Amino acid sequence: MDTYENIALAALNHYDLVKETFRFLGHSGNVTFYLETPQQEKFLLRIHLDITEDDIWQKPDIIESELLWLEALHRDTNLTVQEPMQNKEGKWVTQIQTNDTPDVYYCSLLRWIDGSTSFEARSSQQAYQLGLLMAQLHQHSNQWKLPQNFVRPFYDENRLSAALSSLYPAVSQGLITAEDYQVLSLSAEQVQSMMKTLGQAHNVWGLIHADLHEGNYLFHNEQIRPIDFARCGFGYYLYDVAGSLEYLLPQVRPYFLEGYQTIHHLPENYIQIIEGFFIMAFIENFSFHVNNPKEHEWLSNTVPYVVQKHIHKYFQGESFLFNM
Repeated sequence: MDTYENIALAALNHYDLVKETFRFLGHSGNVTFYLETPQQEKFLLRIHLDITEDDIWQKPDIIESELLWLEALHRDTNLTVQEPMQNKEGKWVTQIQTNDTPDVYYCSLLRWIDGSTSFEARSSQQAYQLGLLMAQLHQHSNQWKLPQNFVRPFYDENRLSAALSSLYPAVSQGLITAEDYQVLSLSAEQVQSMMKTLGQAHNVWGLIHADLHEGNYLFHNEQIRPIDFARCGFGYYLYDVAGSLEYLLPQVRPYFLEGYQTIHHLPENYIQIIEGFFIMAFIENFSFHVNNPKEHEWLSNTVPYVVQKHIHKYFQGESFLFNM
């Protein structure tokens, strides 16, 4: 913690800000600190140090590209997003090296936006608003001309293969059975085949948030505000949709899709496609948690449920989106 705080304070020296309140928030995708100035301006300082130790998220060009999309969303849309701040040198990413460690750390500063998270079941109106929000993100992605040297990860067939490989140690650890892992592998092959048939035309593929779950959007008055674009990348719009629908009760999922379709068109076979991406999102989620001992019990309980209630239905051509 002392090292993180020293890095954060060193980063602040690169911005024209005076801190009055400064406190550690947490460590997940990034190490985060809350900052408030005497003028009551509020900011979020991030040290880009992913808890999974996946160094792709710590590369300065990757970080800068996320910030460029946030800046464009702030400039071009009516969405309330965390506006990124440039440092004194006019750079989006601040490089820090302290006496505590020989490592180089990359930091960024975002304006704080007010709101609160809620993990209660979403109402039909909230689901509709969330679908509308995601469609607005996709609409901007579809129309925005990418800056030069814009680099973000891809959520494609290779990503799914990597997630499946990352999950394999769970078998040797006895967290999931070899039989269930085999079912997940077969379902991944089927989803990969589906992706190949979809192609990557601009109406199905583009820049997506890729992590718009219930902890990554805020409620403020009657507005939903997206946060934490740290996992944004290039992927299928319907993969993004599936990732959010996963956290909604089946009975409100139609309202999400209704809100989405007010702006962004869905293909005729969208339910089948979304269900394939549901499975991809499950595998990604499982692989993310496999190295966290606190999640092992959840993993052991959830994998058999998903295999039985979702994947077997997927193989048989039975829809599960609105009833599971």
